[in-house]
Amino acid sequence: MNERIAWAREGRRARITLQAGPLNVLGIADIRALTAAIRESESCTVVSIEAAGERAFCAGVEVGDHVPEKAPEMLAAFEEMARAFLSASPAIVCAANAPAMGGGFELLLLADLALCSTRAFFSLPEVQLAALPPIACALLPRAIGTQRAFDAILTGRKIDAQSALAWGLVGSVLAPEDLSATTEALCARLLGFSAVAVRACKRAIRFDDLSLAMHAYRDELLPSRDGAEGIAAFLEKRSPVWAHTLSKGDEYR
Repeated sequence: MNERIAWAREGRRARITLQAGPLNVLGIADIRALTAAIRESESCTVVSIEAAGERAFCAGVEVGDHVPEKAPEMLAAFEEMARAFLSASPAIVCAANAPAMGGGFELLLLADLALCSTRAFFSLPEVQLAALPPIACALLPRAIGTQRAFDAILTGRKIDAQSALAWGLVGSVLAPEDLSATTEALCARLLGFSAVAVRACKRAIRFDDLSLAMHAYRDELLPSRDGAEGIAAFLEKRSPVWAHTLSKGDEYR
C-alpha cells in the first residue's frame, strides 16, 4: 500500500480508501498497491472499497500510462490486480460516492457487491482514445448482457446511477448522505457470517458452472467446522459461533 491507497484492518474487516488526488486517477504504483491491499486482506471476511473526496470515485488509470512505452507494464499490473480481486476470499463491497470512469468502472465490476450514490455515473471512454477496457470486455457482458455491454464499451457514453441500477451494475442507489451508513450496515451483516461460507459462495458464483458449484459446497463447505456449526445452531435454535476454520482446524486463509 501507499499514501494514495489507504488500507486498515478492523477485526475481520479491511477498509481500502482511494485517496489519489481529486479524481482518484490511478498510476501503476497505485494499481500494485490495490493488489497488495486485497492480498493483505485475505484472512478477512469483508473488504470495503470507498473513495475520499466528492469529485470522482475513480477516474481510471493515468492516460500517460497507456503510451506504448508504458502500456505493457500497466496492463500486466492491471491484470494482476484483477486476478487478485477475482480470487480473493473475502466479500468485496465497493461503494461509489461519485463518478466511476474507465478503470474506476472496472473496479466496481471486480467487486462482489456494489453500491453508489445518486451523484455517481459510469462510463468507459477508452474507445475514444483507441484503447479498450479489458476487464469490462471480459466481465461486463455477463453482468448486464451483451447488447448493453456493446453499448457501454463502444459508445463510451455516461450511464447514470438509476440506469446502472436497472442494468444490474449496482445493487443499490442511495442519497449521498446515506451511502456510508448503508455500506457500514451491509458490511456488518456480512461480518455475521462464516468466512468459509462467504468464500465458498463466492467461488460457486464465480464458477458459473453447476458441477463446480456443487464441488464448492460438497468438498469445501460441508467438511468445514462452520458448515456443521451453521446447521447445528439452526436445529438447536441458537446463534452460531463461527470458527472461520477449515476442516483441519487451521485458521482460514
